[in-house]
Amino acid sequence: MNSPFDRMLADTSAAWRWPDYQSLLEGALPGGAPLEAGDPGRAPGGRLLALIRAACFIEWRYYSVLAPAFRGIVGLALVNPRGHAPSLTESGLLTIVAGVLPPIETADQAVTDPPAPVDSAVSPESLSWMHLFPTAACRFNQPDAGGLIAEDATCRLELRHDGAGGADLTLQVGLGPGLRPALKLELQHRGLTALANPPAAGRDLRRVPGGHWVVHTPSPAALTSGRLRLGPDLESALSAAVGDGAGAFASPSLLQRLRGQAQDTAAWRSANGYYEHSFGIHPLPFHGWDFLFVPDAERGQSLVMQTYRGSRQLRYVEVGWQQGGRPRRHRFNHHELQLTWPERIADPVLGVERPVRRRLIAEGRGLRLTLDAHVQHCIPLLRSARAAVRHFFICEEIGLANWTLTDASGQVLAAVVDQPCGGELAHRRWRVPAADPARS
Repeated sequence: MNSPFDRMLADTSAAWRWPDYQSLLEGALPGGAPLEAGDPGRAPGGRLLALIRAACFIEWRYYSVLAPAFRGIVGLALVNPRGHAPSLTESGLLTIVAGVLPPIETADQAVTDPPAPVDSAVSPESLSWMHLFPTAACRFNQPDAGGLIAEDATCRLELRHDGAGGADLTLQVGLGPGLRPALKLELQHRGLTALANPPAAGRDLRRVPGGHWVVHTPSPAALTSGRLRLGPDLESALSAAVGDGAGAFASPSLLQRLRGQAQDTAAWRSANGYYEHSFGIHPLPFHGWDFLFVPDAERGQSLVMQTYRGSRQLRYVEVGWQQGGRPRRHRFNHHELQLTWPERIADPVLGVERPVRRRLIAEGRGLRLTLDAHVQHCIPLLRSARAAVRHFFICEEIGLANWTLTDASGQVLAAVVDQPCGGELAHRRWRVPAADPARS
């Protein structure tokens, strides 16, 4: 397939896609050329279905940091930007900072030591902050492709992209005269371009006519540097987020630490990172996902697993490694994967049983991959403001992974042992626990 719509989905540029989708949702390609009757981008249905498709538009950028001083994510998710069906789904740019910091008893070792493993659902030194910018407060692809400026009364976000895999992001929470920043984040992200994965398009998500989802991973492994500053007013900022329907929280020991000092700072330099840009017409609560990434920038290696419920096209593993002094990449497709979850725990916050260990075997075209990953930390990302997401959860996961890639003769081509990894589990949940932080 090589229609204009196909080429649009295969675009590897840094640009935000929402400006193009505004034309697409009106039945035209960017620039005004009409979609042809047989074009995959032209979905059937009348005005009502057109509104539903617009409400199901999502575009996110996901930046991960796996540094000893901070292991977590910065997420930017544009949802339902036209604001259709406001009683069912939120609208705007959801901005998330979530992760774990070293426990207070080892804070002086933050430069070299990773956070200690924790078996409970929420790490003792964890943070989850969210803010929803109105779409009207966002300027996309400004000042350049992939850039963004978003500002309202309490927060300001600036993002600039240097190609698809390089980014500079600053976020400040707490604006105005007399206000001290509750949170300030500076992030520099540089992807290893030789390991960049091409976009993967899934058109077998059949909940909505014309539904599709594109996963583009220009930085399966990256070098990331930055600084996260938390101020004494963080508690007020979290309370404001909870008032807006977010399951925002910080561990009591972290808040107690902030009450006794002006600010708490986590800094990292040339740490492992990951970046993904995904978008499409995708009714999120009907399609959960389970994905994992294991960046190893020092050795020029990467592993990314993507699995979306109900999709074969978006069920795959991409691995990158060095061989003979040159970068290599390989993709294992759905029929080549065996994924199991040998260990689970009951999570009282999510109200579900969730995996804490994943095992994967992938074989095809003379290569064999084995992976064993253990989840050490789970940070719930919950929202209760609208019915569409109240019974849906996202769990940010941080852990350690071992994987080995061998050829047909059994020779080891690449391997990692106890490599920091990240990922997410997202699924429906029928019961919303009373302890759900999004309801507190």
